[in-house]
Amino acid sequence: MTENETSVVMLGPRDRLIGELYIEGNLRVSGTLEGQIEATGDVDVTEAATVKATVTGREVNVSGQVNGAVTASKKLVIGRGGSIVGDVRVPRLIMQDGASLSGNVSMGPKVAAEFAQAAAAEAAPAPVEMAAAVQSATDGETAQEKAKAKKR
Repeated sequence: MTENETSVVMLGPRDRLIGELYIEGNLRVSGTLEGQIEATGDVDVTEAATVKATVTGREVNVSGQVNGAVTASKKLVIGRGGSIVGDVRVPRLIMQDGASLSGNVSMGPKVAAEFAQAAAAEAAPAPVEMAAAVQSATDGETAQEKAKAKKR
């Protein structure tokens, strides 16, 4: 798989997953999922799906049933037969006629800015603590010197 390819994971109508699922790519759920879902790409919950989990993805499309918090970094689309019972955090929300949502909604430019800030923080390299590494090396040499001194 090259860097430009995106993996796609599909859970069929007879599939059932209980636990945590982290996907580097897109996820399509048609079965039952309980626990926690996190995808770096898009999450598609089809009409046949029953999800009792927190859902996190770039674009989240819900045509089935979701019982849990939903977080989308780009947008959330709740389709005609889609239903969400849980809190929602998204920059954009689209609800089609017949969709239902029961929970608190946080959306708009402020939420989008928070996602952009979090993405920038993940991309930045972690600072290296050189003082601790230098101190450890110095302590090691001192211990070796002490050992040599005891032998004399």
